[in-house]
Amino acid sequence: MNSFASRIENIVTAIGKVVSWSIAVLLVAIVFQVLMRYALGLTNTMLEDSLWYLFAITLTLGLSYTMTHDGHVRVDFLYQHYSPKTKSIVDVLGIALFVIPLYAFLLWHGWDYTKNSMSINESSPNPSGMPWLWVVKGLLPLSSLLLLIESVARIVLIFNNRRTLSTEVHGS
Repeated sequence: MNSFASRIENIVTAIGKVVSWSIAVLLVAIVFQVLMRYALGLTNTMLEDSLWYLFAITLTLGLSYTMTHDGHVRVDFLYQHYSPKTKSIVDVLGIALFVIPLYAFLLWHGWDYTKNSMSINESSPNPSGMPWLWVVKGLLPLSSLLLLIESVARIVLIFNNRRTLSTEVHGS
């Protein structure tokens, strides 16, 4: 079971590394769009919509990668003073009581949301905008599924003491 959980984390990490390149593409596209708008006085609706698509890809698919590397910001000022065992207990309880139910809910309802969007071949509400808005909406159930799988892998690794979370609180 431990090697299976490690393989899941490796897959999520690979997805995260590929998706991380969308940040560079997004940055270049934003600079290009700003130059077009303010230097040349031109706008392109499809380019603007594509920025939102790239942002959605980065955000939704990057969530599970961030969880794999314990990169989510913690606001609990007490957590940094806990022992590794207490941190593990807090993490397992947090994942089991909050993360798994939330993303199971989002997976269930996100799938319906995506199916409805697909059935009408929804596209951008902007004139001459990007088609296939359902692809972006489909990121919700996909990222929820990745987070659920990663959450289970994380719990398995914590129980097997293969993954003790860092003693430093990220984001503080």
